[in-house]
Amino acid sequence: MNALNFHKKLKGKIEIRPKIKVSRKNFPLFYTPGVAEVAREISKDSEKSFLYTSRANNVAIITDGSRTLGVGDASPESSLPVMEGKAVLFKAMAGIDAYPLCLASKEKKDIIKAVELLRPNFAGFNLEDIESPKCFEIMKELEKKKIPVFHDDRQGAAIATFAGLINALKVMGKKMKNIKICLAGAGAAGYGIFEIFRFLRIKNLVVFDAKGIIYRGRKGDNIYLKDVADYSNPENIKDGLKTAIRNTDVFIGFSGVGNLLDKADIASMADRPIVFALSNPRPEILPSEIEKTADDYLYATGRPDFPNQINNALVFPGIFRGMLDNKKAVSAGMSVKIAEKLASLVSKPAKKRILPSVFDKRLVKTIKNCF
Repeated sequence: MNALNFHKKLKGKIEIRPKIKVSRKNFPLFYTPGVAEVAREISKDSEKSFLYTSRANNVAIITDGSRTLGVGDASPESSLPVMEGKAVLFKAMAGIDAYPLCLASKEKKDIIKAVELLRPNFAGFNLEDIESPKCFEIMKELEKKKIPVFHDDRQGAAIATFAGLINALKVMGKKMKNIKICLAGAGAAGYGIFEIFRFLRIKNLVVFDAKGIIYRGRKGDNIYLKDVADYSNPENIKDGLKTAIRNTDVFIGFSGVGNLLDKADIASMADRPIVFALSNPRPEILPSEIEKTADDYLYATGRPDFPNQINNALVFPGIFRGMLDNKKAVSAGMSVKIAEKLASLVSKPAKKRILPSVFDKRLVKTIKNCF
């Protein structure tokens, strides 16, 4: 109820303000007749819009509402408060002007076309809360068209998660090359962290979704799930959650299912388990359930009311600052580099502190310097 009252009072969280004081003296400069001179100059070379307008610092946050936080497949209007929140973080953390654009279509071709039509206004596009595999297909098409794009659910969540895992392994005395990982969910965020594991050639990984463990030869899978099957699950086991999590060192949850795990699942894991229950707002398991069977564990969620919040807000403001200033895209190798730099900001990681705060003033500069 506090959040409802907060939003109702504000009537939204963002607004547009002029950079200048409007006066009789400068009216002919920022508007007619002077602005016509600027328009003529840009008409000779559209790239000069980056020099003479706000375009160089503008980002569009694009969603169709098909994976809205806390709701799922919903109307674009219900996504607006989430996108406004991201716009606030863009501005507060990285000085970027971000515009929530919630589209009234869930058709892939419409979303791609909308971005193409909006391109003259923005230096970059942030895809957000779009269902998979559609989000992957949209990103692929936009990259082909040389449109600067970053998918925060896929890339941002993956970078933050991998950064947390680096320090979690240090704390729990485990090594990346020796661990066994259980990944719940192969949607945008799940596939994103899978891409990092694949880049690093970490194969001791079992991924499951609503249909069970993903294995080679499973019928009905799209090309992205087949991609997961080809690289993970080296023994090609077939079953469900109970088998997938058995004897694993690390559980990473992007399932979207609250209370997916119970104490028996934790008991079946290896000693000193690492549990990243990242579904939001309801994690796959709570510490109270873990503690029924384990006392030496490390726990993280996507929520701010528990220690070790793993949130893509750690990443996207700095990512876009780097993208806009350097005109570079984010590769798998760069994602790993950024994650390693984020992890290094915590000099002495501990069970209840594996990542810096979202409000750490070093974040944006650290990420930007990775470009």
